[in-house]
Amino acid sequence: MASVSNTASSTRERLDEIVRRYYAPLLSFFRKRTRNSPEVPDLVQQVFLRLAQRPDAHTVENPDAYIFQTASNALKDHYRRMSVRERHIKTSEGEDDATDLVPSDLSPERVALGREAIARLSSALRELPERTRDVFILRCVEGLKHAEVASLLGVSVRAVEKHSAKALAHLNRALTDEGVSPRE
Repeated sequence: MASVSNTASSTRERLDEIVRRYYAPLLSFFRKRTRNSPEVPDLVQQVFLRLAQRPDAHTVENPDAYIFQTASNALKDHYRRMSVRERHIKTSEGEDDATDLVPSDLSPERVALGREAIARLSSALRELPERTRDVFILRCVEGLKHAEVASLLGVSVRAVEKHSAKALAHLNRALTDEGVSPRE
């Protein structure tokens, strides 16, 4: 019984340490990505809740990357829930979703080409080594600076630059090999 108590105490101490270390950086992460500042502390708590619910959270090899990936997932979930709520409110108020449609000046062919390019990019992203893909997503999707990515992943800024260049070259080849110009 004492070992269970020690394990629980150890887990609690580890969580307390994580909260002290990551509370401010997570606040900053969410403030940069949300328009509704009152929701920011709730999002931070959501990250810590997810960590507390994971029994092996203390064994994660790269806690910085894991915590910020968890934060990114919490933000995606938050926006998904907001979208569902907004659709529900519109539907319950009797608004017609068709009124929200904006006419597009894009031809169906152009839309199809765009979807094909996105599918090729998605496939090419999956082909990248994990570290290169992580660097690319943190830099280009999350908008972090080279130094921030380097700190999160525990690598040098130069390594981040090399991984970024490698990812961009690979994605560019994936598009140009199929005859699609990335500038279209």
